[in-house]
Amino acid sequence: MTLGSLPVVSARDVPAATAKQMAQAENFASQELRIPLDALMDNASRQLAVAIRVFFDGVKAKDVLAIVGKGNNGGDALGALKLLRAAGAFVEAYTTTDRLNLGWLSGMRHDALARTGVALTDTSLLDDRTIASRLQRADIVIDGLLGYGGSGAPRGEIARVMRLMTAAARERIAAVDLPSGVNADTGRRLSRDEPDAIRAALTVTFGLLKTGLVTVQATPYVGDLLLADIGIPAAAYEPVGIDASGVFANGDLLHVVS
Repeated sequence: MTLGSLPVVSARDVPAATAKQMAQAENFASQELRIPLDALMDNASRQLAVAIRVFFDGVKAKDVLAIVGKGNNGGDALGALKLLRAAGAFVEAYTTTDRLNLGWLSGMRHDALARTGVALTDTSLLDDRTIASRLQRADIVIDGLLGYGGSGAPRGEIARVMRLMTAAARERIAAVDLPSGVNADTGRRLSRDEPDAIRAALTVTFGLLKTGLVTVQATPYVGDLLLADIGIPAAAYEPVGIDASGVFANGDLLHVVS
């Protein structure tokens, strides 16, 4: 499979959801349709790993570094690392919080990686030079810092790491669901000053497009946009007024163009 072999869809022909709508749909899928959140994350991790392999022309013998926050985006990235390692990549993760502050889904995947000997390091224990050097060495950097629920300007350790990441080469960053620092609804930067939003070469978004991803404001940050099916049924979007039937009729991983 190559990027050119993926089904191509126009952003105008695919429904998009706001952050609130997406959260409600995921909650409906979990609570009413009884689809485990753990299963949705496994599906997201699998699709992210596939997308990275497709976009970067394989990962065998490549150095993949995931930069993760405490939320589910981080869990998606950690889950993808396991699969990329199985495909022959050298993998490592930097977390912007300690293990105790990870969400339970992310924490499970953190522990699974640790048991297999994968290095996971809390960035608060590292200085800027060390992080910058590691970013520069990586062939692929996965941005799993902030999810679609982010609203305020990034602060603290996440802001520090984002500043360092924006200095890394744009063509090496794969963003999970949306580039960190981009507002999911508007496509504008969450911060008016520093740090800048992550400028990704690839964004792999899950379930449905987020309204902000297809705006002019988001264009400098999104890069190539892939839409991945993670098992949220079209019925889960009906309560929020979105008709998602047939979105993935041509495949479960789509290349979205303007």
